[in-house]
Amino acid sequence: MYKIKHHMNLQHVTLDLYLIYMLKFLYQKLFYFTRPEQQVLMIIGCQRSGTSLVNRVFARDFNTSVYRESSCLSSNDSTHSGKYRLRLNSFQSLESDLAKDWAPTIVLKPLVETQNILSLLDYFPQSKALWMYRNYRDVVNSFLNKFSQNVGIRNLKAIVEGNDEFWYSESVPSSVRSTVVQYYSDNILPADAIALFWYVRNSFFYELELDINPRVMMCRYEQMVEYPNQFINQLYSFLGKKFSIRNAWEINSNSISKGKSIEISADISHLCDGLLDKLDQSFASQKTTHNQVTPIYA
Repeated sequence: MYKIKHHMNLQHVTLDLYLIYMLKFLYQKLFYFTRPEQQVLMIIGCQRSGTSLVNRVFARDFNTSVYRESSCLSSNDSTHSGKYRLRLNSFQSLESDLAKDWAPTIVLKPLVETQNILSLLDYFPQSKALWMYRNYRDVVNSFLNKFSQNVGIRNLKAIVEGNDEFWYSESVPSSVRSTVVQYYSDNILPADAIALFWYVRNSFFYELELDINPRVMMCRYEQMVEYPNQFINQLYSFLGKKFSIRNAWEINSNSISKGKSIEISADISHLCDGLLDKLDQSFASQKTTHNQVTPIYA
């Protein structure tokens, strides 16, 4: 049973998606007689920003293969977080595994490799990236509900110490690290720590100059859940694919502003507000461009 799940990329998949994955597996076996020219999309950004929701939209597309954050593509993870199988295998191994997949579109969610996205894009010339971002207060709220209260503090401590053995402290630019050092203290509150971690992860968008990279598209969570069909269609257009409206039924705006009452220190809130405004400006500029794209529906 494990081998079947491994081959079909069903590890850790919720029960409601099992049937879809199985039907999709049969569909691809029946209709794809040769391996098509593939388009690879890598979903990156900070955790708890709606990345799993986008993954599930693509999971319902029979012409797409979706690999979750922990999958056969990260089966060789031997890092400190290896028990969760999050770090991607070698590029050569990824290339070999993806060559066995005959779906026209491949979607990965290597959030822990966000800092390495330029290397991934360079190695896979047919790939593009989707940068997901969300209001930091809602991210903090989601983190506190999902993970340990101390996860943000742990992540920041490694960054402050310059310990790059972990994905969350790897390749952090010196300027960003200096900012974290300025705000970090041994008695920092969990919410403040997570907000600062949000700042670190989203700073990569500009540190890596992804704002001027034509192979990178932004996704503002709030815009996506308020206008799901419009935005997902723009995403499919970015990939040169046709979008089926029925695949976006799960998207809703119920989680917007759930973190509005989260108490975050004024100075850290001011720091995060500044980056959020900058991200929103970049997104507004991109949105103007993408609004010129003719809708493509299946």
